[in-house]
Amino acid sequence: MNIVKNRLNSIDIPLLISTLCLVVIGILLIYSADHSQGLKTHFLRQVYFSLAGIVLLFITASIPPRFYYVIAYIFYIIGIIGLVLVLVMGIIGFGAKRWIILGGVNLQPSEPLKICLIFACARVLSDRGSHISYWRINGKVILLGLIPTILLLLQPDLGTATVLPVITVSMLAWFGMPLKIFILLLLPIISLFLSVAPWLVAPLVISGCVYLLKSGIRLLGIITILVICTLATIAAPTAWNQLEPYQQKRLTTFLNPAADPLGSGYQVIQSKVAIGSGGLKGQGFLNGPQTQLRFLPEQHTDFIFALAGEEFGFIGVTFILVLLVIYGWSGFRLAMRTKNDFMGFVAVGITTLVLYHAVVNIGMAVGSLPVTGLPLPFLSYGGSFLITCMTATGILLSVGVYHRER
Repeated sequence: MNIVKNRLNSIDIPLLISTLCLVVIGILLIYSADHSQGLKTHFLRQVYFSLAGIVLLFITASIPPRFYYVIAYIFYIIGIIGLVLVLVMGIIGFGAKRWIILGGVNLQPSEPLKICLIFACARVLSDRGSHISYWRINGKVILLGLIPTILLLLQPDLGTATVLPVITVSMLAWFGMPLKIFILLLLPIISLFLSVAPWLVAPLVISGCVYLLKSGIRLLGIITILVICTLATIAAPTAWNQLEPYQQKRLTTFLNPAADPLGSGYQVIQSKVAIGSGGLKGQGFLNGPQTQLRFLPEQHTDFIFALAGEEFGFIGVTFILVLLVIYGWSGFRLAMRTKNDFMGFVAVGITTLVLYHAVVNIGMAVGSLPVTGLPLPFLSYGGSFLITCMTATGILLSVGVYHRER
């Protein structure tokens, strides 16, 4: 009984409360989005998904870290198989293959894969030893992230494909990846945009090479990096042509939404109008003209933050942001607190996953980032993503419950 009591006392209350508050807010917002159409379909489904997610949250929170460590590679392989199945037998939606049907239910394998990748990377990083090369560890983690990223690009799912490298790099940074290695990985990516903004990208590439030279990288290595950057610049037009038309429109719209106000720029413009019309206190629940009159598209998924801004105002969205900050602070605090290296890396990966989704989605809503289709954690409608977030949070809570175990 004492063991159970101690573990219950070890539950991270701020993390749990912030998560449940976000879920409740999400349900209210989706009810509002449905109300504008005279429906309750999305609302009822989100309630069911939320209840299932809460159950999974408490189940995963009670599972000891040893289990997650043992199944790390198995889950990763299952996740990769799921992505392959999408390419083979997936159903097409919004111009891409992202879902498979199992038992009459639409599943998006890319969502649970994020947790699978976190487990696999955490195991590699926690299994380090004096006899294992630092470069070998980094190479394994990068390869683990690269394989599913390529499979996601083949769907194509550009938005989710950006999530996996961010998770991988954050876990490597927690592992202690030197700044020069980060710059080595970043320079070829930056070079893809050299032809778009040479006045900005060229100085960054030159500055990066100078830093690498001063940090001890040999001249031959610098020349190799410059060759890779040149190849990336040359390959950029080909990569652009490989994007779907709707993906190209999203990027061009980000640069100039007013260029097509009734077409590709419509969503972003209406989102900004909705947020701005909310003012300090908002228009009131179920009273937002942009949302209730259906001027704002995708208000229950991609642009649910705009719905919150219009109906709850600056005060409401600030409360949502505070809850997300509490979530992030709790996650990284648990990573520092645990004595289990594996679970420490898992905590970093999960926290990065949630915060990255939040930053990108909110950036989309206010027009600061391109529209990528990444949902807002715990708020946006969608069973696969909500269940993934709730399960991930349960695993994060288990870090606190078993923080004394190695």
